[in-house]
Amino acid sequence: MNLFKNAVVLLTGADGGIGTSFVNELIKKKVRKIYITGINKENLLLLASNYPDILFPVLLDVTNPKEIKDFCSQYRDINILINNAGVELKSDFLNLRAHEFAQFEMSVNYIGIVNLTNELLPILKSNSNSAIINILSIASLSVIKRLSTYCASKTAAHIFTQSIREDLLPFKIKVFGIYPGYVDTSMSSDITYQKISPNKLVENICNEINLDKFNVFPDPMSLEFAMSDKLNMKYVN
Repeated sequence: MNLFKNAVVLLTGADGGIGTSFVNELIKKKVRKIYITGINKENLLLLASNYPDILFPVLLDVTNPKEIKDFCSQYRDINILINNAGVELKSDFLNLRAHEFAQFEMSVNYIGIVNLTNELLPILKSNSNSAIINILSIASLSVIKRLSTYCASKTAAHIFTQSIREDLLPFKIKVFGIYPGYVDTSMSSDITYQKISPNKLVENICNEINLDKFNVFPDPMSLEFAMSDKLNMKYVN
């Protein structure tokens, strides 16, 4: 199965390292169109120039409700949403600015995903072969001491992902949660632990998705968390 063949994709955070790798891999997987979105216009335009018939750059700040609403009212052919935009501010909860860092990380890593997903849902419901792919983290399932506020935002996004997976079953919209470990990007430039390259990461993600694996652990580090109790959500009516 190739979920991505002939798909129309909305990719957030396309102006970052993992975003660029997603673009290249999705083109290999024969998507029809990708709306590449982010906040760096120059990076988006440069990326789009490589495949002008497939890539359509749009400025989109996932923390801006008006921009999200305007985008979703204009582009209505999307059937795959990849929530890839993210931010990590490297803070614990005892930092004097922890509340500021936590608020911003929550705005990007959680609230932005919830808002964009809900605004796009009518479009996903009306189009066939729809899917939502949320790029989460092993930080969704654990506490990393120097990244406590980040972990909180990613845990919230994890709960959202697991919750809507069941809610969207009647509409045949697939929901995938992706839980990578450290990736060799600027975000983890200070990390000496084993890191996977963005290209290999995204290749593994897409291959696992095409096997209908809804919780994806795409690198050796992340596989250590594949049996986490947090993946077995209990619903209480």
